[in-house]
Amino acid sequence: MELLAGRAGRPLISAHRGFASAAPENTLAALDLAWRAGATVAEIDVQVTRDGHVVLMHDRSVNRTTNGSGLVKDLALADLKTLNAGAWFNPKFAGEHVPTLGDVLDWSQGRLGFLIELKNYPYRDMPLVEKAIAVIEAHAAVDYVVLAGFDHVMLADIHRLRPTWPLEMIYNARLADPVHAARAAGASLISLEPEFCLERDVQAMHAGGLSVLTTVLNPAHAGDLLRMGVDVFESEDVAMVASALGIPTRG
Repeated sequence: MELLAGRAGRPLISAHRGFASAAPENTLAALDLAWRAGATVAEIDVQVTRDGHVVLMHDRSVNRTTNGSGLVKDLALADLKTLNAGAWFNPKFAGEHVPTLGDVLDWSQGRLGFLIELKNYPYRDMPLVEKAIAVIEAHAAVDYVVLAGFDHVMLADIHRLRPTWPLEMIYNARLADPVHAARAAGASLISLEPEFCLERDVQAMHAGGLSVLTTVLNPAHAGDLLRMGVDVFESEDVAMVASALGIPTRG
């Protein structure tokens, strides 16, 4: 998966938690709508269950996005599979369930790439990294996934385990030397908050061989980012970004 827009021929569109403005986040429905609307990749969040399965969920608990309660780490996969993960968003999505990472990779088969944020905080002793790597390799998905996180030490650990895998470094700041920070973590993609995405920094990251992702705020902002040369345009509103970039839908 080419992450540099200059090599790919156009910027990538990343659907944040899927097409989350149109469907319940981190569900197969949100991912399918994202792909149809023109997304290249989707940002998804993963955690590990009590019995060692990697599932999609942003929050530490299931309370906000399902009809259940409790922490993901305390629930077995069988418990999660009984939950309704769509009705909170809209009753028409009442049939959506919490998918496993394997479910998502089986669905995609490479047509949609994934930026997989590993939600390892604060439970760093959970076997999330090892389990996620195992699922990705078992599904032959290495070519269309990027592991991501705010924990840059974790990224460096992954880089030692799988030195050829692309990694995404996420942070909420403007670093004095982001290129060397990314190299220390083994990352090739840097995720910036839009307020910290400045043209001179994007140029410096490109000069260092790094790709840049940021969140698109509106169509005019998309134009600014395109002029800067940003590589990955992320949003919960995939249709807005695709329209701003002139990317056709897939039906």
